[in-house]
Amino acid sequence: MKRFNNFKTLGLIPVLVIGFGLSNPVAAAETSAGSTRYITDSIEVPMRSGSSTKYRIKRMIPSGKAVKLLEVDQSGWAKIQYSGSIGWMPSSMLENQPIAKERLAVQIEKTTAIEAKFNDLKQELNTLQTRYAETSDELKTVKQDKFEITQELNRLKEISSNAVQLDEQNQAMKTRLSRLEDENAIMREQVDQSDDAIKRQWFLTGGGVLLLGLLLGRFFRIPKKRQKWGEI
Repeated sequence: MKRFNNFKTLGLIPVLVIGFGLSNPVAAAETSAGSTRYITDSIEVPMRSGSSTKYRIKRMIPSGKAVKLLEVDQSGWAKIQYSGSIGWMPSSMLENQPIAKERLAVQIEKTTAIEAKFNDLKQELNTLQTRYAETSDELKTVKQDKFEITQELNRLKEISSNAVQLDEQNQAMKTRLSRLEDENAIMREQVDQSDDAIKRQWFLTGGGVLLLGLLLGRFFRIPKKRQKWGEI
């Protein structure tokens, strides 16, 4: 009798659970054989050997477990398969998605993965910002070096340009000096020739004067006094 009362008490459990699960009923028209359903968010739900509370309980299925839906009869009982066992339970105990606790765990796992990814991206962003700052400093240094090199190059170009101008001026001066040396040599030669001509002219003039003197001396000789016969 006591055992019967225990079974009778167990027989009331599906009724209570059914009442709890009416918030998410699974209509017979929306069910399909072979699909997967989840035990509603209760402690445990009995799986019976037939489609009624009159049939014995084969096993208790913990809340949140996935079962395979085989069929749903007109009375709203679902034939399911779980862990190699086939039995019946009210279709109102089945849901199309995992229970809130399972969904929460999955969501927490996803959130944790997202947070980890976010932290990795944040760390990578910090690394990139650090590298950007270092690169900016290096770029400033390179720009400064480029500016100094450009200034030095311009100075060298200016010096080189001045050197070219000085070289051109030097070459012009050398050419002018060479021309002056040639003109000086010609003038020295002309002076030498003039000296020779003057010397010859003086020689000829001196010779002419001497000759003229001799001629004059010959024609204008002063006669000597005649000696006496006794003095001869």
